[in-house]
Amino acid sequence: MSVSQTLQSKLSEMRPSEAEVARRLLRNLGLVAEKSLRDVAAGCETSDATVVRTCRAAGFDGFQDLKFHVLREFTGGVESKFDPVDEAHYASDISASVSAAGSSMETAARMLRTSSRVVLVGVGASHGIALILTDVLFTMGKQALPISDAQMAGFALTPPVTGLVLIAISHSGESQLPLRAVLEAKRAGVKSIGLTNEPGSELARAVDLVLPTQTVERPAGSFAIAPRICQLAVLDLLLTRVREQVLETGNPRKGKRCM
Repeated sequence: MSVSQTLQSKLSEMRPSEAEVARRLLRNLGLVAEKSLRDVAAGCETSDATVVRTCRAAGFDGFQDLKFHVLREFTGGVESKFDPVDEAHYASDISASVSAAGSSMETAARMLRTSSRVVLVGVGASHGIALILTDVLFTMGKQALPISDAQMAGFALTPPVTGLVLIAISHSGESQLPLRAVLEAKRAGVKSIGLTNEPGSELARAVDLVLPTQTVERPAGSFAIAPRICQLAVLDLLLTRVREQVLETGNPRKGKRCM
């Protein structure tokens, strides 16, 4: 397993601060090969100790052990697929998000394709993403209901729940409404999909399937547009895969349009 694959596989076990460092390192592993611990920490806008904890959380003995493995890959001719980029652009975030969500995409598309109804929950900007997805699902003939409070969640998850799937959207994975909706869905026997930037969050642990994004935080924080672009990119890939599955099976299960 390459260094980038190792870091990627350990993200769900890391604390948010460690996962943020790992995402930054994944953008440019050459930084590890060329720079000192202090320089890397400065480049990641964090402390030396957090970088070291990240290395250990990924299974390395420390920063020098990570550097050794990176250098061995580079000198052995293994190139990192993550190139340095200007953080003013979103290309690397989108690419990393789509790549990270790829392993779960087939199952998520099957869950969505075979559903007859979809409930979507998100807070703030994530609720806006839920509204966009609702509109697209309607055009695909799926019944879809975006919810914005606990009362609506209780209504949406009231039996009968046959054919229902819940999609919970939270950049941090700690927003309480999506989390409560997922826990209520679990009690009702409803399958859930989580879209979050933190695979180690409460939401990610609670849902049946995680579609992770990989946005590196910028000075503006989680209110920046980058997290939403990545969420939309992952959802666009999901809907594309749903359409492909429909064509492959030739037996789409569609819900009725809501008037």
